[in-house]
Amino acid sequence: MELGASWIHGVDNNPIANLAAAKGIETQATDYESFMYGADGARRPDDALDELEAQVARLVKAGRKGSPDTDEPLRAALDRAIAAADLDPAELLDVEMGITESIEHEYATDAVNLSALHFDDGADEGGGDALLPGGYDKVVEAVANGLDVRLGHVVASVDTSGDRAVVVTSRGRFEANAVIVTVPLGVLKAGSIQFLPALPDSKSTAIARLGMGALSKTCLRFESAFWPADAELLDIVPSASRRGQWVESLSLAGLVDVPALMMFNAGKFARAVETMPDPEVIASASSALKPAFPEFSTPTGLLRSAWSVDPFSLGSYSFIGVGASLADRDALAAPENRRFFAGEACSHDHAGTVHGAYTSGEAAANALLR
Repeated sequence: MELGASWIHGVDNNPIANLAAAKGIETQATDYESFMYGADGARRPDDALDELEAQVARLVKAGRKGSPDTDEPLRAALDRAIAAADLDPAELLDVEMGITESIEHEYATDAVNLSALHFDDGADEGGGDALLPGGYDKVVEAVANGLDVRLGHVVASVDTSGDRAVVVTSRGRFEANAVIVTVPLGVLKAGSIQFLPALPDSKSTAIARLGMGALSKTCLRFESAFWPADAELLDIVPSASRRGQWVESLSLAGLVDVPALMMFNAGKFARAVETMPDPEVIASASSALKPAFPEFSTPTGLLRSAWSVDPFSLGSYSFIGVGASLADRDALAAPENRRFFAGEACSHDHAGTVHGAYTSGEAAANALLR
């Protein structure tokens, strides 16, 4: 069960896909075969989700046309476009589900937090996506082979004010010619690490403007599968009172030899789910599944993420917030004297992905060597 990264996004010329191929790590292509269900539980036509995503894209475009010169929340732009579209209540429920599925899950936050102008800036991923049936840790093991990796060290400070880079941790002090900082943006935003000298204004501003999103994964195991065997994804339109909750699930039946679903949530509700007691999570998820699957069986197992409350992550991955742009990612990645930064939030083109983090690490290492 992959509680962290699941997919290689865009396998064409992707360093993670190339590494997996070189190391003989198994991958499995994903075609996102989706079965969509309405708020009434009725199965929608096969192309319903594609049409809904296209409609949401049109609404984004229309909302941007009416945006002011200054940035604003994407939600404000969408609300204008939705009002102009004059949707009936059923159509509105569908559109809200589409916004959650195609935007909020993608960027790990609510539309109100996203920049209307720049939320989707960056390069498109080339080619299809792939899962790693043996676990994403196979990639980490391949990269870490032969390295001196120290676990269990909580970093308190990074000091590059003198002739050396000095890192003080809960288990000792380390000195080197330089240091590459790859902690998640959430940790930088929390100020958990003291930097000496203080971070430059450009980097501090970038940390403040970029957002740290939350995408929760709730894996439920069942006695038997009650969903279609050929479905990879299940998309269910929720009622108005449950907007944005439990709208999409990945069937794990083709990846693991158990009947299980991985259910996604993003933003404010994801953070709520990651702090709920187990029985409340199961009850909430179950009530979302029942309209589409009356034969729903009680889950027999639960495994879920908690990245938003993990002090060493404080979120899942970054997004471009209101007032931010790709220039903030570049500022965060900018090298300093003996102090370098990397991670998905530093990736200009591929933020929020493993290969974005990987290539930003290569860039930092090359900058250090130069």
